[in-house]
Amino acid sequence: MAESMPTRAGSRGAARGHSGGDDADSGASGGRRRRRRRELVAGLARALRRGGQRADDPVAVRIDTLWRRDFTDERLRELHALACALMAEDFDHFRVHADTNDIVFRFRRADTDELVGFQFWRTMPMTLPRTRAIVGGKLRILPEFRGRGLHLVSALRFYLHNQLRNPHIRYYRLSIASLFGFVSITGALRDYQLLNPRDTSVEGRAITAAFQAMASESHYDVDPETGLVFVNIDITPETLAAFGPDYFERPAARAYAAHNPDYRSNGSYAGFWFRLTPGNLWALTRAIARKRWRSR
Repeated sequence: MAESMPTRAGSRGAARGHSGGDDADSGASGGRRRRRRRELVAGLARALRRGGQRADDPVAVRIDTLWRRDFTDERLRELHALACALMAEDFDHFRVHADTNDIVFRFRRADTDELVGFQFWRTMPMTLPRTRAIVGGKLRILPEFRGRGLHLVSALRFYLHNQLRNPHIRYYRLSIASLFGFVSITGALRDYQLLNPRDTSVEGRAITAAFQAMASESHYDVDPETGLVFVNIDITPETLAAFGPDYFERPAARAYAAHNPDYRSNGSYAGFWFRLTPGNLWALTRAIARKRWRSR
C-alpha cells in the first residue's frame, strides 16, 4: 500500500513537507533559512575536501571525479571490468547507461590506485519552479570495501557540487531501490517519503512525473496505485541468505517490507525521495562518520 505520510527514518514521527517548516523560502525568514543552508553547504564542502579518513587506516580509499566529456572507452572499460566482476553486463549497454549521466565518482585504494568501486550521478529537470532532481546511477563496490559509506560520500559530494554552483535551486533526491539499497540510504536519513502517485498536490504531481520519466528511460513501469516500480529484477535466494535475520528486523527493512510485501518475488522496487534539508545533511554526515570509524 502506498504511503502518503512522510516517514521519519529509523524512528517515530512525521517529517515536514515542502510547503512548510524547514523548506519555506518566502519572506525574511525564508531568506535567513537560505543563508543558513548556504553556510551549512559550504561548511560540509570544506569538511569533505579535508577528507576524514584516519592516518592509521591500513587501506584508505580516495575518490576521484570523471565528467561525461571524459568518458573514453578506455576509462569506461576499467569501470566495466569491475562491474562484471560483480554482475555480468555487456559493454555497449554499460556505455549507454554511462552516457545518460553527468559524472562518475571512482573509488580507489590510496596505496595502489586500484579501482575498488564507482557510482554514476546526474540531475534531471522537474516541473516545480527552481528545482532539479538528483538521481544516482550505477553503483558497484567490491565486497571488501563495503560498509564504509562510500555511496553516501559520493551522494553528498555530488549534491554539494551542484548546490554551491546553483544556490537558488532546490534539489530533490529520487531513488528506485531494492530492499538493500533502501535500507542503506534511508538508514542514514532524518526523514524521507515513499513515492505516492495518488498525491495530487503540486509537489506530489511533480515528483510522480519525475519518477515516471526516470522509469521510462529504463523501460520500467510505475504502479499508479502503490508507487512500486516494476524493474523485472528478482532477489536471488543466495543474496537473501547472505543477510542474517537481524538485518530484516531493522526499522528500514520492516518499512520496506510493509510497503512492498512481495519484494522477494515480484520484480518490483520501491520509489522514495527526500529533500536535502539541514536535518538530512547532518544525518548523512553523521552516518558517514560512523561508518568510517566502524570500518577500522
